[in-house]
Order: sequence, then C-alpha cells, then structure tokens
Amino acid sequence: MSRSIEEIASISEESAAGVQQTSASTVQTTGIMEKVVVNSDQLSKLAEQLNGLVQQFKLE
Repeated sequence: MSRSIEEIASISEESAAGVQQTSASTVQTTGIMEKVVVNSDQLSKLAEQLNGLVQQFKLE
C-alpha cells in the first residue's frame, strides 16, 4: 500500500513538472508571438512607405 502511494506521488510530481514546463513554453511562445506582431506591423508600415516612394518616382 505504501509503495502504491509513493508511485502515485511520483507520478503526480512528474505530471506537475510537465505542466510547469508547458506553462513556461507557453509564456515564451506568447512573448515571441508578440514580437512577431510588432515586427510585422513595422514591416507593413515600411512597405507602405516604399510603395509611396515608388509612386512618387513613377509620377516624376
């Protein structure tokens, strides 16, 4: 009986560690995705500026 309890406790600890790792990975992924969004917005603005400059060049 005692061994069964120890096994259950061990499995619970391993499961908790897995949950913590998943949580840390999720936080890290969220941070990376936020950076991707910021960089995508900057790239979009640069593309708009470039298009504007190209249009000016075509008109002149």
